[in-house]
Amino acid sequence: MAKTKGAASKARQSLVQLRDETPQLFETLLERGALLKAYLDSSPRTCGSPHCRCARGEKHPAWVVRIPQEKGTRSRSVSKETFERLTPLSEEYRRFRQAATRWRKLVAEVDEALGILERERLVDPERALERET
Repeated sequence: MAKTKGAASKARQSLVQLRDETPQLFETLLERGALLKAYLDSSPRTCGSPHCRCARGEKHPAWVVRIPQEKGTRSRSVSKETFERLTPLSEEYRRFRQAATRWRKLVAEVDEALGILERERLVDPERALERET
């Protein structure tokens, strides 16, 4: 296989950039805080009750927590206080998931760069043996 001029240099540069990104990812991934796998929504709604003001078109605030389950999601209406208490936990979960996704992608990029470096640095064993004699 012919070696590409500059491929090893580009792979090294890529590795340096990826290395520089890892501390921030590790900081997020290694945090000890609680995570809440749920989606929070606080948009105005109509409840469907015939005696409620929303029946006249005046939507009212509703705080809903959607919990992913094996088949679909389960929704629960919660108080504003509960919603506000859960919001940081849900945001932390999203930060963790984003960091984990980036980490997996980064590992694949590192693996690709290492493969290029290995291919670029390998010498032909037969040619290496010829130099001995």
